[in-house]
Amino acid sequence: MTWRGESAWRSIQGGVAAIVSEARTRLIYLGAADGTLNLLNAPWPQVLPGKDNPWPNQGGHRFWLGPQYRWIWPPPTEWEYAPVELAFVKGGVLVLRHAHHDTAYPALTREYAWDGARLRCAVRWKDDGHRYFGLHVVAVDTPFSITTRLEPGPDAPAGLVAARMVEPEPPLHLPHPAVVVNDGHATVHSGVSRVKFGFRPQPLEVERAGGWRLAVLPGPCAEPTHDIPDHGYVSQVWVGEAGCELAELEQLTPHLRGDASGSCSSTIFIEATPPER
Repeated sequence: MTWRGESAWRSIQGGVAAIVSEARTRLIYLGAADGTLNLLNAPWPQVLPGKDNPWPNQGGHRFWLGPQYRWIWPPPTEWEYAPVELAFVKGGVLVLRHAHHDTAYPALTREYAWDGARLRCAVRWKDDGHRYFGLHVVAVDTPFSITTRLEPGPDAPAGLVAARMVEPEPPLHLPHPAVVVNDGHATVHSGVSRVKFGFRPQPLEVERAGGWRLAVLPGPCAEPTHDIPDHGYVSQVWVGEAGCELAELEQLTPHLRGDASGSCSSTIFIEATPPER
């Protein structure tokens, strides 16, 4: 199909449509089957990097290889701004091969398929001897608020951490204007301050317009090492200051090693739940 001028693939399951853009090599729409409500942030028309806007937002389901402090921002062009190299369906799974020119990182291959009412979103790459972890980023529109479960630990007595995007690791200062902590839970609001918080692994669920709900859930991964980013607080939420058009729901994996075939993989599930009628 064509989605807003972009070559794309569409699948509908139980009143929910998933649309994957070839121009952006990612899931770009998840929501109402008739196309009237997208639960993902998806700016259009697509804007590519230029002198006046070197890092335009592409929206949808991003995927990066961590640690992020190796590249800070922006991510490699192939992850963020390159059209798909090859796309095909095999056994009910949509497979997209990313372009690959940067030898500093392995090539990425995405897979999208329904798993019941949830959309399974997997990324695979070859183990090249370097330590990477998977970092799934689902962009959603603002305004935005989410409540998460707190779980204190030796490295996170408050039950949450400041996610490590730069080197050295930033300290966490509470109280923080973007989060309210109460009775074992934290409520994070967009539009206040730019920050990314990490929580113990858990589904990240938000309410959207018209009674819809969107959940981003951790999934399986290839063989993990004992090295886990952000002290294991790998379900993460990024919010921006006033005027920021998006917030992000993120699920990270531990650092991964290849399986018997040398392949690494990282999976999340995204679920769009229509309003009850």
